[in-house]
Amino acid sequence: MAVEFALILPILLVLVLGIIQYGMYFYARQGGSDVTRDAARRAAVGEPPTCSAFRTMVRDNIDDVTGSGDTATITRTYTKANPSLVQVGDTVTVSVAFNSYDLNIPLVPIVDNGEVASTVTARVEFVPTQPQECT
Repeated sequence: MAVEFALILPILLVLVLGIIQYGMYFYARQGGSDVTRDAARRAAVGEPPTCSAFRTMVRDNIDDVTGSGDTATITRTYTKANPSLVQVGDTVTVSVAFNSYDLNIPLVPIVDNGEVASTVTARVEFVPTQPQECT
């Protein structure tokens, strides 16, 4: 009985830890999508207008999902080449990319090396006095 348990235990542990790893990845992917949608909606209403405040807000939201917001890549671009010419009805695109938490389990690969990327486009509803692109 103990021999059979010793033979099955490593396989069972890899299976259970693999399920946990993929669950964490899919949680981060769903959370990243939600963070990006929220950031696009906030950008569409001109909140916050500065690039540094926008990135800080998005990084804080990513921290709530995975705890790795410091390494996230965040961009906010408007359809107009010059952000000072942005008008209501134009579009703003927000892209967010970050790495999900990796348990580094041997024999269990993680999807896309754990990178979560999401892009959302929204219609501009309000233009702040000085909109800034974050590239």
